[in-house]
Formats: sequence, C-alpha cells, structure tokens
Amino acid sequence: MKRILLSVLAVLPAFLLGQYSPKELDLMKQYGESIKGEDIHAHLSFLADDLLEGRETGERGQKLAAAYIRANFMKLGLQPGNPQEDSYFQQYFLRRTTVNSAEITLNDTTFAYSKDFFALKGLVPDEVTGDWDFVGYGIQTDEYDNLKGMDLEEKIVFLIADKPSEGGAMNVNLGEQLDNWTQRAANLHKLGAAHVFMELPKQAFTTLQLYSKFSPQDVTSSEEIPYGLICVSEGMGEYLLKAVSKKPEKVLEKLQKADKVPAVDFSKLSWTYAADIEREFLPAENVMGYMEGTDKKDELLVLTAHYDHIGIVKDQINNGADDDGSGTSAILEIAEAFSKAAKNGNRPRRSILFMTVSGEEKGLLGSQFYTENPIYPLEQTIVNLNIDMIGRIDKKYQSRADSTNYVYLIGSDKLSSDLHKISEATNQALDQITLDYTYNDENDPNRFYYRSDHYNFAKNRIPVIFYFTGVHVDYHKPTDDVYKIQFDKTAKITQLVFGTAWELANREERIKVDSNKK
Repeated sequence: MKRILLSVLAVLPAFLLGQYSPKELDLMKQYGESIKGEDIHAHLSFLADDLLEGRETGERGQKLAAAYIRANFMKLGLQPGNPQEDSYFQQYFLRRTTVNSAEITLNDTTFAYSKDFFALKGLVPDEVTGDWDFVGYGIQTDEYDNLKGMDLEEKIVFLIADKPSEGGAMNVNLGEQLDNWTQRAANLHKLGAAHVFMELPKQAFTTLQLYSKFSPQDVTSSEEIPYGLICVSEGMGEYLLKAVSKKPEKVLEKLQKADKVPAVDFSKLSWTYAADIEREFLPAENVMGYMEGTDKKDELLVLTAHYDHIGIVKDQINNGADDDGSGTSAILEIAEAFSKAAKNGNRPRRSILFMTVSGEEKGLLGSQFYTENPIYPLEQTIVNLNIDMIGRIDKKYQSRADSTNYVYLIGSDKLSSDLHKISEATNQALDQITLDYTYNDENDPNRFYYRSDHYNFAKNRIPVIFYFTGVHVDYHKPTDDVYKIQFDKTAKITQLVFGTAWELANREERIKVDSNKK
C-alpha cells in the first residue's frame, strides 16, 4: 500500500506540471540528491571564515569570496557569464560616503546623523539651504494629489512616509506606487525641491540605515552628488512638526481626511545644518557562471544569492554564515548538480546564469546594476530564483517537532501563476517541505519581498521566487557563524530550488507572466 501511495505522489506532480515525464522526474531527483549538507558545509567554512573579514562590499574579503566562487564556476566547466569581456565578473563601482560628522539643529535641539537622520544610499549633502515647506505624504497620482498648486522650487520639503487611510479622502488602492518612498522623493526633486526630508516609521528607519553608506556610481561620471532622500526618525519628525505647528495632531488628522496639505508655518523655525563628509570610489563585482541550454538556449533562468556581508563593525568580524553564505553555498551546489547532469548528457534545454551578486547589503546594488546593464536580454529571462538566508530556524518554528522542515516562499504568485503551480508541484515531487507564505502577504510589515535581490528582477516583470527561512537573533551580528547552520535543512531547501529550476529549464512551454504586480 505504501509503495502504491508513493507511486501516486510521483505521478501527481507530472500531471500538474504538464509535460513532466517519469524519466525527467527521476533525473531531477537523481541530480538533486547530489546536493549534500557536507558539501554546503565545505563551501561555507571558507566563505564565512574570519580570513574574509565579513565580506564587506568593495573590500579584501569580498574579493577573496569572488575569487573562490569564480574558481568553483571554472572547475564546474561553466562558461564566463560576461562573454563580452571573457570574464566571470561584472564589475561596477560604488561611491562610499563616510560621514565624520553631520548634525541638524532645530531651534534649541540638535539631531545627529545616523541616530536621528541619514541619507539613503549615501547621498549626503555637503550643505542644506532653502526655505522649508510641508508636503504631507508627498503623493502625486491621478487618484490623489498632495502637491497640486504647490511651488517647490529650491525648497527643503518635509513629508511623512504614510498614505491616506482606506475610507478617508480616497478609497482606492494605489499599491506599491504609494509605498515606494524613493519614487516620491524622485518626483519631488523633479518638481524642483532641493532636498527631501521624510519621516519614517521606527522599523523602516532602522532597516534602511543599512543602505546609508553606499550608492551605485559610474566612476567616470560627474562628481556632482545627485541628492536624494534624507530619512528622519519619528522623534525628529515629531519635533519638527511641533516646532512649526501649535496643534500637530490636527495637521495629521486633516491630512488623513483631505487631499490638500494643511498649512504649516516654517517662518519662525531656527535651524542649521553642518557636515564633514568624505567620499571615495570602490570597485565591486557580480560573479557569473553561464551554462548554455540546448534547443531553448535563447531563454534564460537566473539563479541568485548575494555573497557580500557587512564586514567588520566595532572591531568585530561579522561572518554572515546565514546571511548570505548559506544562499551562496546553495548556488554553488545547484551549479554543480546541473554540471553533473550536463556532463552525463542531460544539459538543460534553457540556458542558466548562476550569479552571486554583491552590494545587497548596501541596497540591492549589484542586482540593480545587472538589471540596468543586463548581460543577457531581460525579455528572454524567464525567471529569477533568489536564495537569501536558508540555514537557520526562526522563532516561529523553533518549538515545533519538525522545526527544520519549512521554507518561506515569497513572490512565487505575484507575476506568474504558472511559476507558483510549478513550485508547489515540485515540492510535492520531492520531500514536501512546508511552504510557508506568511511573508508573501502584501500587508506584511517586514516587506521582505522588497528587501532582497529578486526585487530588481520583479520590477522588470520577470517572475521570481525568494527562498528564505526567517530572521534570527544573530542577524547582522558577529554571532552569525558556521556552527549554527542547519546543514541538512539547508541541503533540502537547496534541492527544492534545484528541482524547481530543473523543471523551469526543461519544460516545453515558457512560464507566462499573467499579473501586473511588481
């Protein structure tokens, strides 16, 4: 009876996947089983060693990790992923900003850089001049316009990272357009604003601080700083609004109920800005190995993980074993499994780009650079499978009997229902990991969908899946070390990613994009 049940389970995914024969299932399982926990351990033991000093973007440790990944791609027989330069590297440049000091004094209170405010992606102004103006939520769309009739030329604008409540002045879903705060800032600059200060919720302020040091930059371009978005803490934002309004709570209440921004008088605000800033250019690399497909070689799968981390902080090395040494090691293992298959005459029908990116910790900069400067046409890229932190157990699962048998899937259904079905069916064909969609909820406050490298592909309407096992107590700390990784669990998830990639690479029909979500 057990044997019959297993046979049924093996056939069921084939039915769901369309043309997915028993032979193909056997091959997928055979090569997937070559992915072992001990092999992931071997890769990770190098990548997360103190020798690499935390793999800080642009620094020595990141270069050592890049050389290790390239050596493995070469050993596996993968072609250079950057054929124009006959290289496994795609190089780009970062502008690193070091803020020796920066402070803003409002009336008699001084606010410090990093603690109270910071500039997103290192775009810190040397000076701030102009008259202040309040622009509410800073939203301008066909459905809702906060900025109608406002003269923002050379103004310093202050806005709040919120949006009108459902049932208030508007009852429409503006979706990600309203949530994308950088788009609001860019629009305000386009309307003439000299500087944009935005009050962020506490959690967002803390998260985005990680992106306050680096910005992507062509080293040959102008030295002029394209000033962007200055993020302000809730405490500083509340102080500023109280300093210029007798009843700030009334201002916010009116803002929720009407499109028009309530009048706020900045004329009596006394303020100063002072900063001591240094800037330098650093080269960084995405590392890419390419496997050409057979009859559908013009179509491409991209598999990604970021191999950089946050380096040395307060004289302590942050090795980033889970973040994202685990994902990087998984990519190397998946590449090896496909290489074994190819050497045995089972090369995938579609081409595959195995890409470990840098700059993720600085604002998804490496994947941003690739999607803005693609080596292979984005219109021929059918999917991005992205792996970021799959080696640990988060709080939700720690107390469960089968605590290692889960993975969070994010994004699988946002652009392609085909992709979601294939992901589910592949899991059924393998060991049936619990696929948890908690963080796939558009209302999830963690916003993980927007916080790893797959998002730069999703913005270009390329279907994605983000594989993740949650944040833990060692996240971005020196204690994120190799000995804490659950290697059997990591291997099982890596096998799932491989199986999904195998089906996507070999199926007859290209998956369809059937949603407008990004």
